Amino acid sequence: MQTIILAAGTGTRLGGLEHSVPKPLVTIGGLPLIAHALAHACASGCQEAVVVIGHQGSRVREAAVAAGLGLTLRFVETPDPSTPNGDSLLVAERHAASRFFLQMVDHVFAEPVLNRLAAGPLGDGRGRVLVDREPVGLDVGDATKVQLAGDAVVAIGKTVDPWDAIDAGCFLLSHGIFDALRTVPRTEARTVSSAMRRLAATQALDGVDIGGVRWVDVDTPSDRAAAERLLAGAT
Repeated sequence: MQTIILAAGTGTRLGGLEHSVPKPLVTIGGLPLIAHALAHACASGCQEAVVVIGHQGSRVREAAVAAGLGLTLRFVETPDPSTPNGDSLLVAERHAASRFFLQMVDHVFAEPVLNRLAAGPLGDGRGRVLVDREPVGLDVGDATKVQLAGDAVVAIGKTVDPWDAIDAGCFLLSHGIFDALRTVPRTEARTVSSAMRRLAATQALDGVDIGGVRWVDVDTPSDRAAAERLLAGAT
């Protein structure tokens, strides 16, 4: 399996701690976020990682290579790291396998969870998102919410109400996601979530439950502290 890791952002909301450190290099448990993401992919059986870099990309590339882990690494650079994360995903299209995982570099998990998405074949144009139906210790107000009908995602976004689960930032996707990204109108930010809404509108996106595994989306200094506690408890 192949994974694509979005690691182009600046991490401005973490800037109060380390103004000169790009988000993928913020450390949790002594390791940069990019190393945690690559280790997660490796533990899930991935053999190749496409890493989308941007802000201070050369430093992020060096850290990814230094992490080792035996993965084949490919790097692609987004022209403008200040644009939404959907633009970062689009630049990886030419390197994407027919089926691939998608990871956010700033999501830290107590144990590998990507394989939960890989049970059974994935049809063309379809996708799966890992969801947490019983979130613990997360900033739900800032989270991307998911509304479900059975396993099918019928709505996804920060303002979804009522909601059934939280988007945990891991996906199994086909090339249909790139077509969905290209159809996002100019009046809407081209985010990964905006593309997922287009898959959901055609009943092409399923939710897979994370099964109680704890995780943290590291956006703020308090999130970073929570991630430190999570990994300390997991070791």
